[in-house]
Amino acid sequence: MSEMNEMPEVSGGMNPAPKKNNTTLIIAIVVVVLLCCCCVVGAGGWVYGDQIVQALGM
Repeated sequence: MSEMNEMPEVSGGMNPAPKKNNTTLIIAIVVVVLLCCCCVVGAGGWVYGDQIVQALGM
């Protein structure tokens, strides 16, 4: 009985495709998320700014 658990050998000189570098994509996503957070905080300050200043007693 032969077992089918063995991996077949890759022959013919074909190399697997190189792994893609996702660093640029990750940095872009982080920058976009941070910009969205800054926009939300800025909009909240614009809308609720007077209430925030009064709550802080300034």
